Amino acid sequence: MASKLQGLKVLQTPYKTIAHHEIRTDVLVPETPLSGKRPVIVRFHGGGLVMGDSLYLPFYPQWLTDLALAHGAIIISPNYRLLPEATTPQIFQDVADFWAYIHSPSLASLLSSQSPPVEADLARVLVTGDSAGGLLCLSTALTYPRDVRVAVATYPLVDPGAPEFTTPRENPPLGKSVPESVYDDALAAAEGGPAESSVTSAARLDFMLAATQHGRLGGLYARGLEGAAPAERRVYFPPEALEAEGVRLPVGGVTILQGRDDSVVPVESVRRFVRRAREVVGDEGVRLAETDGEHGFDVALRYDGWLKGELKRAVDSWLE
Repeated sequence: MASKLQGLKVLQTPYKTIAHHEIRTDVLVPETPLSGKRPVIVRFHGGGLVMGDSLYLPFYPQWLTDLALAHGAIIISPNYRLLPEATTPQIFQDVADFWAYIHSPSLASLLSSQSPPVEADLARVLVTGDSAGGLLCLSTALTYPRDVRVAVATYPLVDPGAPEFTTPRENPPLGKSVPESVYDDALAAAEGGPAESSVTSAARLDFMLAATQHGRLGGLYARGLEGAAPAERRVYFPPEALEAEGVRLPVGGVTILQGRDDSVVPVESVRRFVRRAREVVGDEGVRLAETDGEHGFDVALRYDGWLKGELKRAVDSWLE
């Protein structure tokens, strides 16, 4: 599993501290010496917004390392506060603070202190994210379209308020049925607990699966959004962002990779978003690449064949 990071040097640093809780970002730099400014990949990890870690390798896609090494790119991947201890606005505040961090002297100083020094090219930023990280990826692309060259979202949770996440399902996600009581008990235990920004336990995975299976994820996500103004909601809900006057995408557009057999993020929820996005910004700005596969189908994929072909336009736009 550690081979997923082979060829990369891992730098770790907090990008913010909340009530003595440091929130970490990982900066992955190719071990091969680099010259000139290096393109940047920003990656948001998945886990239903309730679990995960930047370097939780079972969720980390192999092709991301391949892509970075192929082009001498730097990967910057943050943790963020997780539900249910945090609220959705707090998660997105972390994303905003992380975005400020990568444009601050702090990141530049970290990179320049390496031997040899490294410099990030923040004019060439590819933002990506998987599952819940795909939601953060799309939100970032829609919020900062001038700062992002291109976005690549994999099986993204495009709309936590959609029926797929607010009504119970007949078929449990990933084929594992979890009693609703697991969700209720974990929620009660976490109430008022300290912030968590790195959780990879089996119990937390069951919490996420139960929330999804029993239609509770949407309600969990909505906590803290009561009375939010339309402009604020557009940050949290990409479909609502599409309806904003003057909405724009990154210059290289958005590419979405989606498995047709996804039991966590149903393919139709993604198709619905893509249809509307194309109506608003045009077909050229939004690309949907579907393949047979379950949630997480790409974690072991290499950057070649089908995947490389589907990403060619996005990668060309990123690097030009």
